[in-house]
Amino acid sequence: MSAQVSQTGAPTQEQTLVTTIFGTVTNKRVIYNRARGWFSGGSREDIPLAHVTSVRIDIKRHLLWGILLVIIGLPMALAPGGGAGAQVVGAVLVAIAVLVLWGSPTVHVNTAGQDKNRASGFPWQREQATSFVEAIRQQLVQRQ
Repeated sequence: MSAQVSQTGAPTQEQTLVTTIFGTVTNKRVIYNRARGWFSGGSREDIPLAHVTSVRIDIKRHLLWGILLVIIGLPMALAPGGGAGAQVVGAVLVAIAVLVLWGSPTVHVNTAGQDKNRASGFPWQREQATSFVEAIRQQLVQRQ
């Protein structure tokens, strides 16, 4: 593997392009939080950009679970004689329904060895997932 060299002949320094909860993209590699999920931190994996073949972002929604949780939670939360405990449980179910209907971003990084690594985030982390994927795509296009 050869080092990157600038037009003047000097080796180029590694520069960080973007850092998110999904990982870090530099001009030489991707530091990726592999197998990251809602309740797991995943593991760190360093992938040279030369080994990355593609990257994509998916938004995963659970329509059936969301509707079911709303159907159960809304009457519980709004029931006047149900008691405070039932109303709190109903409100929590509705909040979970909103999260699963909103959709969670999942980033997939594929490598030359056909390794398909993925990491998921919370719905409000969609912008970070998008910036992470776009930074990798930009580096893949520049590499060609």
